Amino acid sequence: MDIESPLEKPKADQPALTPPPNGGLVAWLQVLGAFFLMFNTWGLSNTFGIFQSEYSTSFLSDSSESAISWIGSLQGFLMLIVCVVCGSLLDRGHFYLTLTLGIFLEVFGMMMTSLATKYYQVLLAQGVAVGLGAGMVFIPALQIVGTYFSTRRSTAMGLAATGSGVGGIVYPLLLRSLIKTLALRWAVRVMAFVMLGTLLIPLAVMRPRLRPRNKTPSTTPSSPIWTTIKQTLPLPFALFLLAIFLLYIGLYIPFFYIDAFALTLGPALPLSLSSNLLLIMNAASLPGRVLPAMLADRVGNLSIIIPATLLAGAATLAWSRVHDAGGLVAAAVLLGFASGSIQAVVPGVVVFLCPDLGRLGRNVGLMLAASGVGLLVGSPVAGVILELGNGEGFWGVFVFAGVMVVAAAALMGCVRVVKVGFGVVKA
Repeated sequence: MDIESPLEKPKADQPALTPPPNGGLVAWLQVLGAFFLMFNTWGLSNTFGIFQSEYSTSFLSDSSESAISWIGSLQGFLMLIVCVVCGSLLDRGHFYLTLTLGIFLEVFGMMMTSLATKYYQVLLAQGVAVGLGAGMVFIPALQIVGTYFSTRRSTAMGLAATGSGVGGIVYPLLLRSLIKTLALRWAVRVMAFVMLGTLLIPLAVMRPRLRPRNKTPSTTPSSPIWTTIKQTLPLPFALFLLAIFLLYIGLYIPFFYIDAFALTLGPALPLSLSSNLLLIMNAASLPGRVLPAMLADRVGNLSIIIPATLLAGAATLAWSRVHDAGGLVAAAVLLGFASGSIQAVVPGVVVFLCPDLGRLGRNVGLMLAASGVGLLVGSPVAGVILELGNGEGFWGVFVFAGVMVVAAAALMGCVRVVKVGFGVVKA
C-alpha cells in the first residue's frame, strides 16, 4: 500500500500520488469491491429480459413490448447518463456520499418495484430509482480500480467486470426459481435483499486513492474556442464517444429480446433451452471479460475492442437468420463472449485516449453518457420494429442492431488511425 509523503505538495488541481501499487491487498480489495458493483449494475441490467417476459404475461400484459422495454432502457440510460455528474463528484472527493446514496436508491427502487401494480409505478421504481442508484454505484467501479493499477490495469478491470456476467447468471436463476415458489413480487423482494448484502461489501472495502480535484484548469479569455475544445475533448476521444453511442444502440437489443425471440421458434427449440438462453449469453461473457483484458495489457485496449465489436456485430446479424437450437446457441455464445470483451476493455480505452487520471471520472462519465443515450434509443426502436414486422419483426430487429454495432466497429478503427496511425503499435 502506498503511503503518501507529507512533504509532497502537488498543485491544487492535480491529484498527484506515488505510482500505482499494481497489486497488494488494498489494490485487489478494490477489484473485489468493483466486482460486486458490476454484479449489481450491468449484472442487474442483463437480467431485464426475464422481467420483460414476466411483465408481458402478467400484470403489464396490456402494455406493448415496446412500452415494457422502456423500463429496462430507462434504467440502463439513467445508470449511464448519471455518471457524468457522479464522475465529477468522485473527482472532487465525494466517493462515500455517492456510493451510499446509490446503494439506497437501488435497493429502495427494487423494493418499490415489488409493490407496483401499474405501469407508471414500475417505470418510476425500476426505471428511474434503480437506474439512478445504479449509476451512482457504477462509476466508482470504473474509476477507483484504474487508479490502483497501471501495468496490469486491463487485467484488473477485466476481473472486476466479471461481476456483470456473474450477476447476469445469478439474478435470472434466482428470479426464475423464486417466481415458481413465491411469485414475482416476493422474488423481487428477495432480490433486493441480495442486492443490499452484496452492495455493502464495496462500501466496506473500497477506498479512493487520488486526492480530490479542488478546481478545474482555467483557460485564458484569449484562448481560441477550438483550442479549448481540443484540450477538453480530443478528436480521438470525441470519435470514440460517437462509436460508443452507435455500439450501445445495438449491443443490448438481443439481451432484452432473446426470451421473446426463443418463444417464436416453438418446437424447434427445447423448452429447457429457451428459458436458459440469457444465462448462456451471460456465462459466455465471463471468459470474454478476462482473457481479452489480459491480452489488452500486451497489445492495447483498442486492438481488442475493435475485433470484439466486429464479432458482436457479425453474431447479431447472423442471429437474424437463426432457425434452430444449434444456431441460436452459437450466436448467443459468440455475442456473449464479444460483449464481455467490450465491457472489459472500454475503461482502458478511455484511459489510453485521455491519460489524465485527475479527469478520469469526468471522461468515464462522458463515455457512459454516450452509452446511455444509445441504450435508451436502441431497445424501444427495436420494439417498434418488432410490432411493425408482421411476423418478420425479429429479422428487422437483429439487422438493425447488427448494422449499428458494425458501424461502431468501423468508427473505432478510425479512432485508432487518428490516435496512432496505421503502424503496428500497442494501442
